[in-house]
Amino acid sequence: HNALGKIYITLNKDPKAFLLNNMFYEPKVLGPFCESLDPSLAFLAYKKGSGECDDELIKISFDHGLYRDLARYLVERQDLDLWAKVLNKEETSDGKEDPQRRQLIDQVVEWALPESTSADEVSCTVKAFMAADLPGELIVLLERIILQGSDFSDNKNLQNLLILTAIRADGSRVAGYIDQLDNFDAKDIALICVSESHMLYEE
Repeated sequence: HNALGKIYITLNKDPKAFLLNNMFYEPKVLGPFCESLDPSLAFLAYKKGSGECDDELIKISFDHGLYRDLARYLVERQDLDLWAKVLNKEETSDGKEDPQRRQLIDQVVEWALPESTSADEVSCTVKAFMAADLPGELIVLLERIILQGSDFSDNKNLQNLLILTAIRADGSRVAGYIDQLDNFDAKDIALICVSESHMLYEE
């Protein structure tokens, strides 16, 4: 099946269908074969590896700008260890943020997660952003899900998390959220707002 796959790919005979539907080829063989011909085909082959080829999949995504595909894959995989590989902060030699990491985060926030209709996918992605200490990005992510209309707009846990993250990271947003949202634990949030560490008395 590896040899057959190489023929389909070399002759361009609907190689995408072969890579998606054939259950018998080895992703670690066809993935590298595809890389020089078409990186998007290599991505499909590595994706078929169900986790065995994640390092190769991440590398080809970063090398060839397949950030949207990678973002969707990460959301679907629901693997916190895999999320940590791509979200953990590694500054470049000049002290600036890795631009590839930033592009991936943007694709997750703007496209991959807002399209999801799976509560488990949303929950895992939110946990990954919290674990990577990305409060600013988490606020934008939750805003997209809650304020711009999705299956999870009325989710109490997400509404609480949005307000709590704003209390911690951007107090100027808190009053607006309290006005806009209607399904959060008001008493608990109020106690946190007036605690000594935050002192958001008006809210």
